[in-house]
Amino acid sequence: MTPEIETSARPAWTPLRATLYGAGVVGGIDFAYATLFLVLKGRPWYRAWQGVASAVLGAGSFDGGYPTALLGILLHFCVATCIVSVYLFASRWIPILRRNTLILGVLFGVIAFFAMNLVVVPLTRIGPKPLVWTPFNVGGLLVHAVLLGPAAAFFAGRASWRSGGRD
Repeated sequence: MTPEIETSARPAWTPLRATLYGAGVVGGIDFAYATLFLVLKGRPWYRAWQGVASAVLGAGSFDGGYPTALLGILLHFCVATCIVSVYLFASRWIPILRRNTLILGVLFGVIAFFAMNLVVVPLTRIGPKPLVWTPFNVGGLLVHAVLLGPAAAFFAGRASWRSGGRD
């Protein structure tokens, strides 16, 4: 029996597979950034995730211990899934998004950072707050531009909208 030879250098994935892998990578990178930032500042690792949970629970999330941190982590990965999905669905109708994933991923990361901070977060129980250029936010913008946006674009570029999972 001879091994099957792959005819494509990069096999395409289903949109669901690309979304789930992308969400895991994007969410994982951002999780590591926020957690390490707080730990290096001497704060407990779970505090950032209680802050995310405060988007739905309000300020009481900081008194909820690990359960509210776990909710925050779940919400964080839901947002990561949405970020990857937005790029993926846009790339279905705008093919250049699949071809130029690096540069357009950087642009998408910047847009995602500002959309989260200026549109999404103000609509939650956290409420509107001015975007202040703290070291965390400067680092967050860089992480979104250099890592998260390009990662979302990369996984969207791997997806195929044709039946059978191949482009």
